Amino acid sequence: MGNTPQIRIPAVYMRGGTSKGVFFRLQDLPDAAQVPGEARDRFLLRVIGSPDPYGKHIDGMGGATSSTSKTVIVAPGTRPGHDVDYLFGQVAIDKPFIDWSGNCGNLSAAIGPYAIANGFIDPARIPDNGTVVVRIWQANIGKTIVAHVPVTDGQVQETGDFELDGVTFPAAEVQLEFIDPAAEEGEGGGAMFPTGNLVDDLEVPGVGTLKATLINAGIPTIFVNAADIGYTGTELQDAINGDPKALAMFETIRAHGAMRMGLIAHLEEAARRQHT
Repeated sequence: MGNTPQIRIPAVYMRGGTSKGVFFRLQDLPDAAQVPGEARDRFLLRVIGSPDPYGKHIDGMGGATSSTSKTVIVAPGTRPGHDVDYLFGQVAIDKPFIDWSGNCGNLSAAIGPYAIANGFIDPARIPDNGTVVVRIWQANIGKTIVAHVPVTDGQVQETGDFELDGVTFPAAEVQLEFIDPAAEEGEGGGAMFPTGNLVDDLEVPGVGTLKATLINAGIPTIFVNAADIGYTGTELQDAINGDPKALAMFETIRAHGAMRMGLIAHLEEAARRQHT
């Protein structure tokens, strides 16, 4: 039996906010992976190392957490007034699945620096010292993001004194503007509060009726009072991620919130849309 052919593809491993991902230029991908579909998903799954039944991503570029199992495809802007198109894929760790339904707000901070460093921005726009404004079309959700990227000696400034909770070392700050972020999809298309209410009574089987604020801006989010679901609000990550019962409860809340916002028609659809 012959070996699988080996290929070389330029890629960049970058952090943005509290996430990390593998970045590709669209034109560098294999021809079959330059368009949406099974070939693209299969390629990116292998890059990350999923599905991994061991949950470690030893053989891949993923970090075995939802914050570090991410892929990004960047292309020249196809929309007027935009420098680049940014497509985000959230790669499942233990399943052969990539969710293309939402954006990663954290990695949005890395798109501007990546675009400058990889030739997407006209050199005439890059000062010796100052700031480059990069206009980004977020292709997953169809929204505009404007990144303000610091530059020193004509290069992206990476070091700095900006500190971010959850990130060990300080770095340069990249300021972002999310233009008109309210999603067009859902019950109240174009409204930040898709149900039309600031607070809803969200009925969740097995949990109860929760006072919830449902917002769809950038990524759909459900806000509930910590005490209503048995928490203080000061818990650390492991207290949630290490508790299968808690994870099941949050997944149930998420699915019913998505239904209430009109993002899905049936509860089982939520499993295929991790960013919903």
